[in-house]
Amino acid sequence: MMAYPVEGPGKIGKGKVFCTLKQPAGRKNTGGDGLTVDEKGNLYITSQLGLQVFSPAGKHLGTLAVPEVPANVTFGGKDLKTLYVTARTSLYTIAAPVKGHRFPAKK
Repeated sequence: MMAYPVEGPGKIGKGKVFCTLKQPAGRKNTGGDGLTVDEKGNLYITSQLGLQVFSPAGKHLGTLAVPEVPANVTFGGKDLKTLYVTARTSLYTIAAPVKGHRFPAKK
């Protein structure tokens, strides 16, 4: 996963590797799909292995397994402490110990 500094409206700077996703045994470059962020700045990336969680510094904190390969993820629920994970045929929920980040609404 790459990270790019935003230098101004419509302008990004030079990219750098933010983190490297873990890969299933015997495979490489399987990549990630959807992602979300929690209030601490941790990034949750859907991958072949499940939800891979990375700190704001890009350190792998762990992987949350789901029954199917996930496609997308977001926080929701009354307290924003539920991860909603979509897959090919199902929607899964995971109770989270931290709230999801709330992005400001456009005015």
